[in-house]
Amino acid sequence: MSRDAQSCSSLLVSHHHANVSEICRFISIQPTSTTPEDRSKNNNITIDTMQQLTNDEQNLLQHTQTLLRDISGRSIGSLTYDEVTQISNCIEQWITSGDHRYIGAKHVHELLQRLIMERADIGRTHLEGVIRYYNDVYHGGQFVDQIVSIISSMERACADFAQDEELEEQQEEVPYKIIISLLCTCYTAHASTAAELILHRFEMKLQDAQCPLQHSNPPTVETYNAILTSWAKSSGRRKHVKMSSSSSSSSSSSTSSCIPYFHHPNVTSNLVSQMLQLYNANPTKMERIRPDFLSFNVAISSLTREQHFWKNNNNSDDDDYMNNQTYHRTIGKACFDHLQTMLTFYRQGYHACAPDLITFSTVLMTLGRGKDREDEIRAMKILDEMLHLCGIEVEHHGKIVLNTAILDLPTTFTEVYGGWDREDQLYQYNVLPRNKHFNVVLALMAQSRRVTIDTLERARRYVDIMEQLGHYEIQRLLDNPPIDDDDVQQSEEGHLKVNPFGEGEDSRTNSKPDAITYNTLLKIAAKAGQPMVADDILQEMITKSSEGNIQVRPDNTSFNTVLLAWSKSRNNKAQSRVTELLQSMQDMADNGHEHVRPDHVSMTTVINTLAQSAKKNRNTPSQAEAIIERMENNKETALRPDVVTYTSLIKCWMESGALRAASRAEEIIEKLHKRHEDGYFECKPDTMAYNVALNAIAKCKGDDSAQRAEALLERMQDRFMAGDLDVAPTAPSFVTVMSAWARSNHPTGGTRAEALLHKMHELHKSGVENVAPNTFAYSTCILAWSKSGQRIAGKRAQNLLKEMERCRDEGLEDVKPNAITYTNVMEAWIASKQPDALEKVEAILEHMITQSNFGDVDSAPTTTTFNVLLKAIRHSGHPEMHRKAEEVLNHMKTLYANGDDRVKPNIITYNTFITTCARTGGNERNRRNAFSLVLTALKEINEDKDLRADAYTWPAIWQACQCLLDVKTDLPQMNSLFDLTVKDGAFNELLFNNIRGFLPASYLQKKLNRKDDVKTLTVHDLPPQWTCNVKLGRLRKPTKRSAKAK
Repeated sequence: MSRDAQSCSSLLVSHHHANVSEICRFISIQPTSTTPEDRSKNNNITIDTMQQLTNDEQNLLQHTQTLLRDISGRSIGSLTYDEVTQISNCIEQWITSGDHRYIGAKHVHELLQRLIMERADIGRTHLEGVIRYYNDVYHGGQFVDQIVSIISSMERACADFAQDEELEEQQEEVPYKIIISLLCTCYTAHASTAAELILHRFEMKLQDAQCPLQHSNPPTVETYNAILTSWAKSSGRRKHVKMSSSSSSSSSSSTSSCIPYFHHPNVTSNLVSQMLQLYNANPTKMERIRPDFLSFNVAISSLTREQHFWKNNNNSDDDDYMNNQTYHRTIGKACFDHLQTMLTFYRQGYHACAPDLITFSTVLMTLGRGKDREDEIRAMKILDEMLHLCGIEVEHHGKIVLNTAILDLPTTFTEVYGGWDREDQLYQYNVLPRNKHFNVVLALMAQSRRVTIDTLERARRYVDIMEQLGHYEIQRLLDNPPIDDDDVQQSEEGHLKVNPFGEGEDSRTNSKPDAITYNTLLKIAAKAGQPMVADDILQEMITKSSEGNIQVRPDNTSFNTVLLAWSKSRNNKAQSRVTELLQSMQDMADNGHEHVRPDHVSMTTVINTLAQSAKKNRNTPSQAEAIIERMENNKETALRPDVVTYTSLIKCWMESGALRAASRAEEIIEKLHKRHEDGYFECKPDTMAYNVALNAIAKCKGDDSAQRAEALLERMQDRFMAGDLDVAPTAPSFVTVMSAWARSNHPTGGTRAEALLHKMHELHKSGVENVAPNTFAYSTCILAWSKSGQRIAGKRAQNLLKEMERCRDEGLEDVKPNAITYTNVMEAWIASKQPDALEKVEAILEHMITQSNFGDVDSAPTTTTFNVLLKAIRHSGHPEMHRKAEEVLNHMKTLYANGDDRVKPNIITYNTFITTCARTGGNERNRRNAFSLVLTALKEINEDKDLRADAYTWPAIWQACQCLLDVKTDLPQMNSLFDLTVKDGAFNELLFNNIRGFLPASYLQKKLNRKDDVKTLTVHDLPPQWTCNVKLGRLRKPTKRSAKAK
């Protein structure tokens, strides 16, 4: 029920004042507001409110009643001049009445429409009053409905006027632009929506293909800019309001859905995009609405404000586009596109669209706050464009050329010199990039996911440009010193002294690089993997600051970045250089430079560097422990170790491979909890600390590593369930423990891993984030089953695979099986030792091929997959296993020859093939054929430059000799292989023990040229050339010992 209907009900019941009852009978239902505050306001119109009306207000209601009754039955055009004047005066009185003027809103609308149809002269002043009146009493879609209704009445009146034969020589036009301009002064979302809707209606009538509207005052770019400005100044949320359904019958179908076009969620950007679409459709005809400087700048500023609003209110419960993170990642792109369009128009000669320094700055800052991956590239393009417009060019050999004619221009608007085609034309604004512009671009480059040497070179080029601009500005300052500048002082002799490295506001608005610039450059060098370059940049900062340029004075952030660069490098000098830098920091701090005193970040980086060399130096963990002990005893807060420091210590123990690594990981976690309880809040354990500790325990070679890892995971879960959200377990936490069970080869490993997988499902369903099982979790669980040796391993692995495929079919891409998953299932079937294991493995391979043929490239078989198939054949006991193995190897070679690089046979393939042939049984013919395949494989290994026999190849070949040949009859053939083995330097202890077990002792004595018993010899008694390559890993280069032997 509306407010007036409620008021009438209250009044009729009360029976107070006959004139008030008459008023209530007269008042019809009034508009219902859309906001809660207005609804509350309407509900408060009680009998007391009606009794508060003044006599003049009551008389106005009675007069309006009488006036409407008198004209209700009259035809259009029959009203006298006095009656029209009375209607006009009545409207004016309602508009200017007191607090209760909203009571007559509907009647004002009826009277206004009658005036319009009577073709009365409704001036701008009258319209302005009505619109402001409506803006006060209507809200949201109802306001738009009333305005559209007025426009519709005006259009009908003009249409009737045009059909009147007596007035055919006169012309009546709807004052669209006047109404739009009045709406734009209300600064509300519903008024801006109404203005934009009317403008679109006006444009559509002008462009009607069948009957275009002829109007003497079409919309121009100023009309659009007025609406854009209105949106920019609108209070509250800047979004289109929706029209009420009640008005759709009185308006065109296109307007019933509010704004009928959509290009962008931002209202100003949406309108500018509509302008561009209309202009591009017919540039000649629509030149009148081509967006100009103001159009684009309002849109860019609105997008920037929207980004700022979202950044500070992203926890709002409102689920509209304002809180859509995907949309807000594209705000920078929208600003960039607007700027590019401005530059395009300017190059076409449309100088009213030239962006100035503020435009460039706004877009760059918006990109700097963005989260899109392409923002870095966009920012660099903008900076390069600014440099180009200022006449700054980088030649091919790297030399930077400054055009001083442009650089000397003031920052404000200047005249355009000549036409665009002239080579000496100057840009009409000074858009010289300042320090903050360069720093924004450099920061985006440093945040890039992939920082390369090319990125570093480009960043250094930007800094070089900043240096040259800084020198130019200093020289210009020295030549023309500003009298009132804070950086200018007067000496006793009266001479002006200029500080070229001025501090304060000027240091932030010039182009000179500062400490932020160089620190960002250091970060880029570190991410590019160039510690030496970072070191050189740091030394450059130290040198320049010592010469008086305090703006580039390095701080501990500068040193910490270089320390980080060295710690992440694989350089042999990393550890020594980190130690030197740390000592330099301490020395400088002791000499009064407190800004470079080492802090906990510095010490943590040093520990991370030690962790890099922990595998080579087993004393590294002890060194790291000593550093942390000194940090703990230090009274300075900045040097106290935090949770990151202790996590690095755990990592150091883990990398060392020491037997104590698991125990120390557990002890450090407990120490963190104790220090946190003692008040060292920076030591509160988090998920990362627990995950690193789990990894350290899982990688330990102890028999109980898996049990200990799971126990720590359970403690982690218990703390989380008790309310400690900082130690929430994640998917890697569970997968690490599953991996520990897989490494343990324990009979219950598969069962325990699957229990952990089910726990992940439980936690995920209960709402815990980042713990949902993924492909890696399932694959690790299947691997644990394959390592368990249980006869049910194959079946359990197959069930898990079916579960993954069901999840994939339901659209859960994170649980999609891949080639590793299928290969692990094949391994599980082999480990189960079931009679049909080979058939199961072959079926899985066929399924993988089918999946890949349907476009699932992640399921395509790889070399490892076929190697596992060869392994299954070897364990199958098939009487013709050498033939089956040959078919598999030939199939791999065919696929590789046809362009499938994923299945190229490697040395493991050939080793497995040879051992499979060695197990061939049956008659002598079968064995001879199998050995022939072994010799063919050996020949292919020697002929393929990408293959090289490893430590397993020759033992496999001699195993084939032992199983397939007869020593008595085939000794000459074995002798040839023996010579090849010696030439390859492949005799290790295992091979030598096997050979002397079946070759005649006299044969070996002759080869060794020794008469003592070969059974007493060891591999160390063999000639050096026989063993020169036995310690080499696969595909590694020969050692110096090997080269000398040859």
